[in-house]
Amino acid sequence: MAASLPFLISAMSLGVINLLIFLASALIITIPVFATRGRTQAIWAAVSGTILLVEAVILVTLVVLTGQGKIFS
Repeated sequence: MAASLPFLISAMSLGVINLLIFLASALIITIPVFATRGRTQAIWAAVSGTILLVEAVILVTLVVLTGQGKIFS
């Protein structure tokens, strides 16, 4: 698979792709936060923040492991 997608081999390019994925998902996930008011808005913010935190941890781990050469994209 690495031979067919050579641009995914480096950690830098994978990091840029993950940044774009994170920004797009952050925009989509936080839509309910801006559509509500009060306590519901706080609950949506907490839920979306937790989801984005988990996503960020997974994406950063993927970049670090790719940079160390432990996995290949």
